[in-house]
Amino acid sequence: MKIIVTGVPGTGKSTLAKALAKKMKCAYIDVNEIVKREKLWSRLEEGVMVVKMKELERRLRERAGSAKNYVVDGHLACELKIPADLVIVTRTNPDMLKKRLMKRDYDKITLIENMMAEAHDYCTILSEERYKDVREVVTDKKLADALKQVGKIMKDPKALKAGWVAWSKEFAKQCGL
Repeated sequence: MKIIVTGVPGTGKSTLAKALAKKMKCAYIDVNEIVKREKLWSRLEEGVMVVKMKELERRLRERAGSAKNYVVDGHLACELKIPADLVIVTRTNPDMLKKRLMKRDYDKITLIENMMAEAHDYCTILSEERYKDVREVVTDKKLADALKQVGKIMKDPKALKAGWVAWSKEFAKQCGL
């Protein structure tokens, strides 16, 4: 099975993707690692790498073509089109996301941008534009809970379809509204 795990930074996608790859005994492909190792970025903009998206997509497609089963991990995966049987968008309550990003020392603007992306379903919407089977898994508790949700998805083709998670009210609370 070819699975993509995507989501806003801090939503637990790497933790889930690594656990899935281990459980499935298949290749784990880290999008960020490929970008860094193969120098697939053109410049830094406010301390963030500007990725050469077409080149990244081409390289991921090459890797995907040689693997029968894999788990791709990366927030940029929602902006790409690579072979996938299933796309899992990791979703985290804005309160938990804020705590995780603060632990990573994100500056205030980047923290707010990422919280807004989560509140506005950014990765879900982009994934639905590019892929057939998009599901959402809530990752603000234990890894075992997220893995149970993935198990539910594997058993039921209608389980946890994209669009069931909505954080806009929680985000408004974080903003004091």
